[in-house]
Amino acid sequence: MRLFYLSEHRSCFNYQLRYESGFSRYELTAHEEGRIDNDGCFCVLFVLKGEVQVGLGREHTISVHANRMVLIPQREENRLTGITPAECLLLFWNKEITVCDKMYFDSISHEKPIATNDHTLPIRKPLLHALRQVLFYLETGLLCRHMHILKQQEIILILRGFYAKNELAGFFAGASGMGSKFEDLILNNYRKVKTVKEFASLCCVSERSFNRKFQHYFNQSPYQWMQERKAELIHEKICDPEIAFREIAMEFGFSSSAHLTCYCKKQFGTTPTHLREESHIKKQS
Repeated sequence: MRLFYLSEHRSCFNYQLRYESGFSRYELTAHEEGRIDNDGCFCVLFVLKGEVQVGLGREHTISVHANRMVLIPQREENRLTGITPAECLLLFWNKEITVCDKMYFDSISHEKPIATNDHTLPIRKPLLHALRQVLFYLETGLLCRHMHILKQQEIILILRGFYAKNELAGFFAGASGMGSKFEDLILNNYRKVKTVKEFASLCCVSERSFNRKFQHYFNQSPYQWMQERKAELIHEKICDPEIAFREIAMEFGFSSSAHLTCYCKKQFGTTPTHLREESHIKKQS
């Protein structure tokens, strides 16, 4: 099938943009040797046809045959040899994944992995279907950056739906940047939400589970912690002379500037005007 409007695609910034993550075809003839450039990120090798011998480090060697996949860690010395003519697909992992997926991969890290010698996994039918679609897009020249991102998201969804966590724990054991620590998720996203319920929803867990995990990591309830961060943000904006008190009141859900003043007196022991004046004096001194 021919790709329509090829010149339009090629003129797009996202089409021409060079980037480290995404999919690419990889083929080896029998006895041919190669190496994967994994300096920028870890990658997943999907063997679709034939058999490949994958050497990791100085001693570890894995034979990966058709319809199996293996992870090659970032900056891990590697060497590939075609046992038979092989057709493969490489996914150089884009680490900018959703909060939901980060939480999922964080949960995987706590699973006891299935004991295997090679850490390969089968390419199951739903995944094989998605990989064949990627090959088709590559062959037709649909090289848009968004295609790569969307297809990786689809593959993550397939892994979550059709592979057990203990399988994936072993498979991704050598990967860096899969998820983020729970603390990082909280610190990177707390400004996006206003309630504990919204925070739990953002992390794709129940409010009860979120409260329990938060208490474990931060030694206080998420509500208390969020109130403290809210006070810090309000103080920060009050000290900015470019922001009107009315705007601050609206942003943080106060019914009026007078309501903001009452909050400040209770929280900081003084009015917003006095806080701003104190901040100005400190900056001048």
